[in-house]
Amino acid sequence: MERRIASVPASKTLTPPVSKANPLAAVASTLHNSGVLHPAITFEGEKVLRPNRDPYTYLVKELKTPRLNAIYQHLWLAGLPNAARPLHRQGLLGRSIVITEDPDEHIVWFETYIFIKPLPDFLFDWNFWNNNLCSDQELHEAACGLLLSYSWLVRHKSDLDVAKESGLLSKDMEWSKWVEFLDAFLDNINCDTLSGVNRRYKYGELRLSRLNAIYRLAPPTYSLRNLVRGYRNRSTWYRAFFERHFKWMLAVFAILSVILSALQVGLATTVLQGNGRFQSASYGFTIASLVAVVASVIVVCFVWLGLFCYHLFATWQNDRAVNRLRLAGVSSP
Repeated sequence: MERRIASVPASKTLTPPVSKANPLAAVASTLHNSGVLHPAITFEGEKVLRPNRDPYTYLVKELKTPRLNAIYQHLWLAGLPNAARPLHRQGLLGRSIVITEDPDEHIVWFETYIFIKPLPDFLFDWNFWNNNLCSDQELHEAACGLLLSYSWLVRHKSDLDVAKESGLLSKDMEWSKWVEFLDAFLDNINCDTLSGVNRRYKYGELRLSRLNAIYRLAPPTYSLRNLVRGYRNRSTWYRAFFERHFKWMLAVFAILSVILSALQVGLATTVLQGNGRFQSASYGFTIASLVAVVASVIVVCFVWLGLFCYHLFATWQNDRAVNRLRLAGVSSP
């Protein structure tokens, strides 16, 4: 039997944007009839979350995009205010679909990957919308935004095939029913102004490297964590970190090597041996190159030491936080 979340005051009367007799309601009703709707367990940081006992908290985690909304004024740096490209175009761009369950990572791309969140089956069900999503305006807007993003991603029958193969939609989904469902949904959405839709979805695909830069240089809250990890930390290996952030140094050193070699050849010629300006310039550039190389090595060492200390301290803090939670759980009646 479906668990209804506690009522949350809304600023205005909300209605489900899906049809009560929509052709995909059967997809969600199968889960409702079996009494299984959400996962048995998930985590919110270090805190254990039981979705079927606290469905509202789970739906917030499942649908809302607080991290992207916090930097909404900077999202123009990471993407265009256009609809995301359909799934078949993502393949033509050489991007592989990587499933994510975090709505803050939905349609975010990096190099040859694009992260996409599977569409929850409960968004097909009118009763679920009415009982659980229409009592909270922000939750309602986030759910509308996620559905809207799928109207962008699955525009053609070929897109539907890709979605089913990738696990984004149920393998039993039929093209005719999908089109009928979206037609009814889009009738309840203002596709021009996107009013009533989470403002994150006023932008389509977002570039992860730009989001990382925003979180490091103009974060919603300044912290060492945001500076080090950015929006989403792609790897905890030091080698991967230095390859991403210091590979440009190899190109600089290669250019310096070519210039120094050219200066050496020039000094060996009779024409330039007696040229005082050329010799002074060669001397100055050589000293500057040596200083730059030594300074770069020192910077890399300091960055590595800083990262090592940060991760060591963060691990220690996390261990203490988890132990405190466990002790609180043991001491509670």
